[in-house]
Amino acid sequence: MRAVTRFVDRIFADLPRADQRNRANEYMTGLLATPGKKSLRRMAAAVSSSPQTPQGLQQFLNDSPWDWRPVRRALARWVAERTPVSGWTVAAVELPKRGSHSVGVHQRFSEETHRTLNCQLGVGLFLDGEGSSLPVDWRLALPGRWRTDQELRESARIPDECEPQSAEGCVLDLLRVALEKGGRHLPPFVVDLTRLPQGGLVLDHLSASGHAFVARVPHGTPVFPAGGSARPVPVSRLVRRATLPAASGLAVPRERGPHQVRHCAVRLTRDGSPHRLLLGQPTGFHEAPHAVLTNLVHTTPVEILRLAGAADRARTALRSMQRDSGLRDFEGRSYPGWHHHMTLVSAARAFQLLGDAVPAAQCIPELVHMA
Repeated sequence: MRAVTRFVDRIFADLPRADQRNRANEYMTGLLATPGKKSLRRMAAAVSSSPQTPQGLQQFLNDSPWDWRPVRRALARWVAERTPVSGWTVAAVELPKRGSHSVGVHQRFSEETHRTLNCQLGVGLFLDGEGSSLPVDWRLALPGRWRTDQELRESARIPDECEPQSAEGCVLDLLRVALEKGGRHLPPFVVDLTRLPQGGLVLDHLSASGHAFVARVPHGTPVFPAGGSARPVPVSRLVRRATLPAASGLAVPRERGPHQVRHCAVRLTRDGSPHRLLLGQPTGFHEAPHAVLTNLVHTTPVEILRLAGAADRARTALRSMQRDSGLRDFEGRSYPGWHHHMTLVSAARAFQLLGDAVPAAQCIPELVHMA
């Protein structure tokens, strides 16, 4: 696959040795060509008849000391050259594991399956564009013993500057790095805080940053209505009101059908800057109203709701990657190995969706500074 080779030469150009780049090519080709489970043995069989290939892929994945960060920066640039990036978003994925030795594995209650899982928790940063949502950076939650047991950390090769222990911490770290490196010209950040138990921390961080954001929020989120209210009220109170202060209603088409949307001016603190609260009620569906907070006060409700859908698109992409791209199929226990695998899977997904796209004349140079 010459196209894959050219892609690997571009994305993995910072790998110092030719044998590393050759293994990256084999791993990428195996991810793309192997149906079903992407085990090292099956991927090796898809790319070579040599009996040494499975061991070579294993060493490249888990033992080879290549830095995944410049690869992710190159991937972000490559994606931005091929699709207009309208927003950044984050989404978490639970990766079930057997046993207790894989890095970051712990037991957590899954809101999706409504049962306790033995799993890793990864959080991806996605570029949301026209018809695509692609991960370009990752964090791994390291709770409990993964932060305190030095012997365990050394066995998993976790560096001293380890990653956050919670999903919220992973989100904040991804946003922090992007804001520090990307500057003012990054697209808006989109987050679904209804899925984060401590989403208020993320909301406070986004508001304080001054960067454009769109956040779906729980109905208990406190806001100050426009008009000089001295006390905050929960979003749920505004949802229940028949008439919202300074609000207007309009029908907004969405992917799952038209939404009746009302919006009003609010503040997150009594003397804070103006924000907008949008309350969307799906028509024709038995769903609760959803609430979206944003500091994009001059952007149309239609565009804000389109941006808010980025979080759903990222979750859809994760489900597809678990099914088709080998996201769950990491064979290893180490911290570097996990990041290597997530980088390779993300690159394979990008090539799968955009490999035939023609690069645009302009890209977003700030995207290359991530990770």
